[in-house]
Amino acid sequence: MLVFVMLFGAVAMATLSGCARGGEGQQPVVPEKVLEFIVRFNATIMDNLYYFIALDVDGDDGLDGPLPVATGPRWQNGWGTGSMTHYVEYHQGRYDLYKADLAANLPNPAAGITGTDGVPDSSDAGTCRLTVTQIDFGAVGVNGAGMIAAAANTGCQTAGEVSVETDAAGQTVAGSVAYTPAADGGRALTAAEQAEIDALNAGGVALQADSLQTLGLTLTLGASVAGTQTLAIGQTVAQVQNVFTSADTGETTTTNATLNANSDTATATPPIPGAAITCADLELNATALIELETSVTATLIGPPYESHNPAGGATLRFTVDVANLGANLDNISINVITTTELIFDPTITLPTENVYDGLGHLGNRYITMSLNEFRTIRNADGLFEEEGIGDNTLIGPATQEQRDAVDIADWTITLRRLR
Repeated sequence: MLVFVMLFGAVAMATLSGCARGGEGQQPVVPEKVLEFIVRFNATIMDNLYYFIALDVDGDDGLDGPLPVATGPRWQNGWGTGSMTHYVEYHQGRYDLYKADLAANLPNPAAGITGTDGVPDSSDAGTCRLTVTQIDFGAVGVNGAGMIAAAANTGCQTAGEVSVETDAAGQTVAGSVAYTPAADGGRALTAAEQAEIDALNAGGVALQADSLQTLGLTLTLGASVAGTQTLAIGQTVAQVQNVFTSADTGETTTTNATLNANSDTATATPPIPGAAITCADLELNATALIELETSVTATLIGPPYESHNPAGGATLRFTVDVANLGANLDNISINVITTTELIFDPTITLPTENVYDGLGHLGNRYITMSLNEFRTIRNADGLFEEEGIGDNTLIGPATQEQRDAVDIADWTITLRRLR
């Protein structure tokens, strides 16, 4: 079980082995404030096992926080889920501080949404339910001189240009009618759309108001006259409602956003900031589900400000510079999550099939503390569910020695000002 014992000052910390304070040959950089952790386990720490201190600085005062992945079935990074922004890992004799990343996954393309990529700005795992509530078709500009006075877009979602030439009788000139998709917002024509263009391109076809109706365009025509014109079709933009359901709390949040049709270029109001969403033609009133899951990968920040090698003991000690977690932070949620192995097998769905520990009997009792109040909190303070040895999550396939090595016994956390 997990003990975070208070570190007794910057001078004492300076004597710890394995300290990391800035680059080689540089003067030590003293942080303004630090979080000091001491975690004690039920047996000697094993360097080949996995020890994580998961941190969440999204400022929601503990509404959500880091959780063990536990029973799957989406294992993601193999150890942790819920809401986390950073974590410290101890493995193979070293400490590293990471920025946690989310991945946006689209299990089934729907509503015209065909793919996702990028790293969402959010720290909360969960499900985004995206519903297309309105489609604003791109405006059509008419360039050149000829018999087309105007064009209305009543259903065309592919941006680009349609070129057309007519003779004095108002008939199309052979070889003059073509569609060129825009580099962003355009797509190849469907078979029916291309057939409509090909028929006009054969020449000798009287231009009518509905000559491009399959493409989704309605023409306003003047008197028959010879001329060459281009219809410039603008970007189609859809209004989208995003209902996000937190994987941690189950609470929902509804926001409004926009998506570009036939594009992966983000609008000024994307549904999931940071994530690129690839779209084809969008479908009105249809819905797509995008899962925000803890990514297998994370962004390495570097070693903690100070750290202590357990050296055959049962205690992890390290100090994190709060500035490495972000600016103007108000509060933080913390969980200690340990496991004998990272699990990525989606068929493992029972706690008895893996060995892990976290704060509380089931590992889901993350703690929350202010980052503006310099104090020490301890496992035994009674502010949170007290951690003890022998939790129910430690009964999976492992030796007793391994179980004890990841069994959190006690913890102490201190927020300290250094200058």
